[in-house]
Amino acid sequence: MVCRQKREKMEDLTVDRVMAIHTRIMAEEKGDCRVISEANLYQMVFRTNLIYECVPRAAFIFYSLCAYPVFREGNSRTALVVIEQVLLSGGYRIVGEKGGIMALAEGVIAFTTEPEEIEQWLCDNSQESVSR
Repeated sequence: MVCRQKREKMEDLTVDRVMAIHTRIMAEEKGDCRVISEANLYQMVFRTNLIYECVPRAAFIFYSLCAYPVFREGNSRTALVVIEQVLLSGGYRIVGEKGGIMALAEGVIAFTTEPEEIEQWLCDNSQESVSR
């Protein structure tokens, strides 16, 4: 997998940031924003902050939130918004339709998609953004 990107320490992800994103999404959708596994959330955030490149970081976040649900509902939608912000902070953005990444989320839930597939999709469907 070839995905050229700058290697630099990114801003740390925080539990509060993920919670704020999820709460906003659930408020818009009138969904249930309760946490079902606080441990999964803290583990995901801790491990995320050990990954310096934005595409592998985004892939890890997306896979983790889908494979190890943190919230009662909306994990995939929250994962998408979080990774869009992570990519943007690293100078990248997803281009085109997002149906492919959401299909991968369904695959993660069904145990048919691996983290490497998500990373490859992100490599194939992101480009450097004009402004950071």
